[in-house]
Amino acid sequence: MRIINFYYLGYITVKFKIFFISVFVLAIPMMLFADYDKALKLFEQMKYDDALTEIASSLDVSRDFEPNSPNYNLRYLAGHIHAKKGNYESALTHLKRCAEIQKDSINPLIDIAFVYIDQKRYTDAIAWARKALQIKQAPVAYYILGLSYSGIGSYWQAKEYLEKAISLDPEMYYAYNELGNVLMFLGRITQAQTAYSAAYALAPSSALICNNLAMSYVQAGDVKKAVEIIEKARKLAPDNYVIVENYNRIVSLKK
Repeated sequence: MRIINFYYLGYITVKFKIFFISVFVLAIPMMLFADYDKALKLFEQMKYDDALTEIASSLDVSRDFEPNSPNYNLRYLAGHIHAKKGNYESALTHLKRCAEIQKDSINPLIDIAFVYIDQKRYTDAIAWARKALQIKQAPVAYYILGLSYSGIGSYWQAKEYLEKAISLDPEMYYAYNELGNVLMFLGRITQAQTAYSAAYALAPSSALICNNLAMSYVQAGDVKKAVEIIEKARKLAPDNYVIVENYNRIVSLKK
């Protein structure tokens, strides 16, 4: 049976995007912001190619470092769109330029790290998370370190960083989930169950967390409880083939 190992690139980047918009809309004259606003609406409508066309028609690279230039916003959005489309190198080009434009912001550094994680380039993700930590002791940066060290099989280091992330943000449910995954790899089933339970308490509607919690109950020998939780996971995500596969296997154990 498989444990679903998940991270929320979308969740994190959306959270930063909302923060980003609230901070910078007022800082940019509205006539300059209009092109970005149009591109953002296209992005939200999932018209990614149209949004990129709008950005390309508005982006004057010679203005990257001008005061009140819309370029940071345009590049940041372009980076997200390219990441959505799987154009990772283009995404990194824009996000790294954003990091140069605003050297005191961790937002592009965090998103760069997540793009590297999406490519399983964990060493690169670690490097950019550490750059973010030089600016701010952000829980998400420690989460990225935990996720990355888990990705390269350094589970004890991953555990340390995930626990640090949780200590800074006790409501970071996806860090609890990843901590559970790491503890499962380390054979610490009871501790993994505790971590998954914490994630579940914070995000009971996550099918992925339900799946992982069910797996921990299976490993602990509590098939009855595992069936209860995996049934909820299947209802939440009936088209997820991993959850359906785990459901069928767990139910068969009950017979």
